[in-house]
Amino acid sequence: MNNNAIVIVRACHLALVVSVSCVAFAQQASTEPSPEEYRVLAAAIDGFRRARLASHPIVADHTSTFACSSGCNGFATGGCNGLRGKDETPSDRLAIVKRDLPQLEQTTISDFKLKNEQCSEIAKRIPTGSPYFLFGVSNEKLPSGWEHPDFFYFSRVGFNPQRTQALVHISFMSGTNATTSGGKYFLLLKQNGKWDLKGSSGVWELV
Repeated sequence: MNNNAIVIVRACHLALVVSVSCVAFAQQASTEPSPEEYRVLAAAIDGFRRARLASHPIVADHTSTFACSSGCNGFATGGCNGLRGKDETPSDRLAIVKRDLPQLEQTTISDFKLKNEQCSEIAKRIPTGSPYFLFGVSNEKLPSGWEHPDFFYFSRVGFNPQRTQALVHISFMSGTNATTSGGKYFLLLKQNGKWDLKGSSGVWELV
């Protein structure tokens, strides 16, 4: 994908964010993420925070998909919902991800592909120690000090059968540093009962 692709967040007013105001998105019937998926999302948020990339995380309340049309969460880059380029099939993109992340198992890829054919709702069940907010259909007012929040658009999470490996895509929009904004697939491994970020494969960059 062209790294100079313009990222359009159609549903939200990002310029003056004291509260997050979004129009209602078209809803689709979908399966809710599992508790283990929420643990992966928490590990991702905590990893971004430790890396000092996201001090004020807010999370889209619907997941991104492979759709190349208006997604459920209102996010678009290059005509798609962040997980692939418009000139790619999902299989094309996942082959690149596999190339970049050789540890990635085919069962994890297959689970990811199946789950991300449609969007799912994200509830406020992410077990992170970091303060975070959801945005989307419901409006949450942000407290003082959150004037420049960091936006997370998560995909569903794919797992291997043993639940020791996870794949998630994150479209990230920094509220303070545009050079860190972009979309990547992240590989996580579960070690000693804890999910850790182990590698990434880029899809798009804002700058």
